[in-house]
Amino acid sequence: MNGRGANPALPHPGGRAWLWQYLAQERGKFIAGCSMTVLRSVVLLVTPWPLKFLFDSVLLQHPLPHRLAGLLPDPVLGRTALLDVLILAMIGLGAVEAVLVYGGNRLLLDAGSRVVLRVRADLFAHLQRMDLGFHRRTPGGELMTRIGADVRQLQDLIAAIGIDVVPHTLSILGMAAVMMWVNWRFGLFAVAVAPVLFFVARYYAARLRRSLREVRQQEGNLWSAVQEVFGALHVVQAFAREAYEDRRFARIADAGLASNEKANEAQAQFGPAIGLVLAVATGAVAWYGAGSVMHGTLTVGELLVFMAYVNRMATPARQLAKTGRVFGRSIVAIERIGECRAERSAIAEMPDAVLPDHCAGKVELRHVCFGYLPGEMVLRDVSFALEPGKMVALVGETGSGKSTIAGLIARFHDPDSGSVVLDGFDLRSLRLDFVRRNVATVHQDPVLFRASIWENIAYGGPSAGRAEAIEAARQVGVASVFERLPQGFDTVVGERGGTLSGGQRQCVAIARAMLASAPIVLLDEPSSSLDPTTEYGVMTALRQLARGRSALVIAHRLETVVAADLILVLERGRIVERGTHEELLGRRGAYGRLWRALLREEGAAPMAGMVVS
Repeated sequence: MNGRGANPALPHPGGRAWLWQYLAQERGKFIAGCSMTVLRSVVLLVTPWPLKFLFDSVLLQHPLPHRLAGLLPDPVLGRTALLDVLILAMIGLGAVEAVLVYGGNRLLLDAGSRVVLRVRADLFAHLQRMDLGFHRRTPGGELMTRIGADVRQLQDLIAAIGIDVVPHTLSILGMAAVMMWVNWRFGLFAVAVAPVLFFVARYYAARLRRSLREVRQQEGNLWSAVQEVFGALHVVQAFAREAYEDRRFARIADAGLASNEKANEAQAQFGPAIGLVLAVATGAVAWYGAGSVMHGTLTVGELLVFMAYVNRMATPARQLAKTGRVFGRSIVAIERIGECRAERSAIAEMPDAVLPDHCAGKVELRHVCFGYLPGEMVLRDVSFALEPGKMVALVGETGSGKSTIAGLIARFHDPDSGSVVLDGFDLRSLRLDFVRRNVATVHQDPVLFRASIWENIAYGGPSAGRAEAIEAARQVGVASVFERLPQGFDTVVGERGGTLSGGQRQCVAIARAMLASAPIVLLDEPSSSLDPTTEYGVMTALRQLARGRSALVIAHRLETVVAADLILVLERGRIVERGTHEELLGRRGAYGRLWRALLREEGAAPMAGMVVS
């Protein structure tokens, strides 16, 4: 369960060209499958000819062509035998076509499945390595749509091209060539419909593509709303806002329905337009062919072959009308996936990034300025050092930049100016996976996975197992918390840890950080939502976790940081005070005001040996 590291190399990330490199990886199956479709096209080309000889030679007893006279029974002396041979040939051609259809379809579908798997895996790997800013501004439902529905469209496209378009296109070209060979005037008359069909198909395909892009966008909006509601269902139910969310869902769904109806209108017009063109073409061919038969320039059998070819030429056109939506969705999906692949993380790793042998854990922020938006600074000229075996605490009002500092140390962001230095190296010059492996974070609201408790703890170590996870919990003194559960460490945690209490989730996160064995520990308000009894146990575990490490603690509750070696007070992104608890209380500054406010709020007495002004 280890996914950290540099972005995987993605061939031709944007546009549509990237798909070819994935298709090339399955070229063996594609070549074999396409070869079968080519053979199928040859079979389709030959299929009408036994019918021609059945009419011309068996029924009307016209002589066979010279090249077939010695191969087939004589239509006069062996009339029944010729009939048997022709019927067997028709059955045999049908059987061969069935085998070729099965083999070609199976190979192409299998190749399509493998391409989809690789595209989806690479897209997932790419997206999970994008910076947090990208994920903040991109709705999760939109990304789910691209990984799910958009990628699935690729398989539909591969199947449609390999199973329908390729064999029918080859058949059309072959049929046109044969018709021109048999009777070039009639052949020209029959194939004249092709440009009209192409124009109609292209016009409606463009309309469909525009409409389906809107449909995909609306689907992304809808699933983003669903994900948002289900992710905050406790808030929705706590404020009895179910009816409001019903209306919001319906409003977004209605917008998607309008886009779908536009696509449906184009799709509904596509089929009849193709059918009308084909009806006119078929009637014209039948009229011209019947006249040719009456004038003796064409036999009845040849007319049947021509009519069969025209009908088979109509098949791909009708199929295109049916699969127009597939093609439209697929082209839109390819473009959307290409757009997603073209995104690049703001946290870039240098080509010559350094990978040190070890990490001592000394961190320095040197004149750091940072803002999430241009021109809006969250941190201004922040400088301090975090030493191994020492604890630095960050205190200040909400929005003062405390969590942003922790994010910079873990390199979730890069400073706009200044630098964050680890053991003398600017973080931007180090391998990203090296930085992340050496920084362990315990958040205020830990995220757990739907797995057992020991598996959630083992997430902190790439090669850790059950024994290592339990030992980590014992080292920080939280093993008894889980041993009291019915299944102990094998208890399965609900989604996002919903089946555990806040204290139990914190204990999992602390044990996970201990297992990571990182020399730098970031404790982001780890006890702000706990009751006093639970907080005491959690703080004991945190002290054990921080022992011997470079520890950064972020807390609103000041009693959790009184033992810190250095306390930094932030106001509006600047460090306005620094010192120990006793030193800061004696200065009667910002920290003293926060401390007195805490005592008034909790009605607590001053801690022994401390002066409160």
